[in-house]
Amino acid sequence: MASEAPERDQILARFGRWLDEALASEPLPPGIAPELLSDNSAGGTPNPTDAFAMWSAITALTQETRLQGRGFKDLTDAVSAQPGRVAEEIRASYRERERELAREAERKCRREVLDGLLDLRESLERGLRVASTPAPVAPRPWYARWSGAAPQPDPQAEATRAALLKGYELTLQRLDRMLFEWNVQPVDALGEQFDPQWMNAVDIEESTLEEDGTVLEVYRTGFEWNGAVFRTAQVRVARAPARVAHQGEAI
Repeated sequence: MASEAPERDQILARFGRWLDEALASEPLPPGIAPELLSDNSAGGTPNPTDAFAMWSAITALTQETRLQGRGFKDLTDAVSAQPGRVAEEIRASYRERERELAREAERKCRREVLDGLLDLRESLERGLRVASTPAPVAPRPWYARWSGAAPQPDPQAEATRAALLKGYELTLQRLDRMLFEWNVQPVDALGEQFDPQWMNAVDIEESTLEEDGTVLEVYRTGFEWNGAVFRTAQVRVARAPARVAHQGEAI
């Protein structure tokens, strides 16, 4: 019996050490702040709303993450589409510039063609004036002058002049129709008041019969194109005679 007492004491001592180790506080898991388990470690009553608050925070964080992701996607799409939009604007501007250059080249070509046609028209008008002048009568022999017979024009020359007149008139009519289709019209200047925008005074004549500034003669016809001046008319303008003072100075 005496030998069993030391063995029982040893067993009780080992059990006591095991119980102490079992009841001792366990170390905190790694990565968890001590403040999170301070209430539980101190023996306080756990808060029943902590799980709900944590779930709400997780839900809000998830929603915010989705919103941030959607915003980032929209930003990415906008940035991706920006080069294409800029390139399309550049191409549209380039196409508009090409159309403007084409229109400008067309206007320049038409202007050059119209200049040539108007020069041709002036030549035809001069030819028509010359052809309208009767041909001079050839000198008659002495016996014709002695007989007193009236001079007769050459029938062949008259036929040639009539054919020239008809050709000039038909050509001018055809040319005027073409110019009218291109919105080119002559400027009425004869008998009108001088307008420096449409006319160029190359000669001035003092006259008491016409009002000061009246166009007396047109040397070259002026033309307008689409309502604007294309070629100014060259004209002769009337001017009232200067009055002479008693001292002999013009006033």
